Amino acid sequence: MEIVSKWQMASGTWRVPDSSVFNFLILLLLCSAAKVGTVWAQEQPNAAADAVDSIHVDAHYMDSLLTADSISQALRLEDELRFEKTHQLATQRLIDLTGDGKPEVLRLEGYVPSNIDDTRLYFTIKDGRKTLFEDSWLAKGYFDTIDHLTPSRKLTLLRRIITIFFANENFEIVDSNDFNDMMKHVDVADIVPGSAYARTIFDQPRAMYSVFRSRNYWYGLIWDPRKEKFIKAWRN
Repeated sequence: MEIVSKWQMASGTWRVPDSSVFNFLILLLLCSAAKVGTVWAQEQPNAAADAVDSIHVDAHYMDSLLTADSISQALRLEDELRFEKTHQLATQRLIDLTGDGKPEVLRLEGYVPSNIDDTRLYFTIKDGRKTLFEDSWLAKGYFDTIDHLTPSRKLTLLRRIITIFFANENFEIVDSNDFNDMMKHVDVADIVPGSAYARTIFDQPRAMYSVFRSRNYWYGLIWDPRKEKFIKAWRN
């Protein structure tokens, strides 16, 4: 009987033979890079069409002699070269938050000026060409003023934040019980616990995304199918 390992992915559970785990990881890395490059080419609108993501690389590394470490190093080097040319930081993810069976495009991007604190980040959720939600903020909210961080350290931290902005841990399926328990630790935004509106929203479990806007401001987004817009379920 073949022994298999489970890999938890955003789209479900993948099962692969233990004997091919290493090859599977490399293939997954290559496919992810190619897929992101394709999405970028399809979704990037007009004015910014010539911009290039600084952390998403659409290169193909097919040399079977390359190890996982050398592939990672090659990606980081290309990442650095792209950032030096464009000064852009960007990341995006395709995921279904509206429950219509089709993934929306969640994107975070910004151009880094000489003063890292002045970097303005733009967060959007789009369905094709239609913008379902948008927000923007300055990067200085991620840094504690008492730390006196150097510009290079700030840039490193900012790039890490952007890299994990759409990590799996920031998404969850929430029902009314989850929401009521959650509201013991955060502040009310657009949904008052126990209200008629709350009962309407949570007539079924909803996908929620937690947005890390600054050190002192997070909020949770939920799609309201009746109003056909994203609302803030909570804030801190």
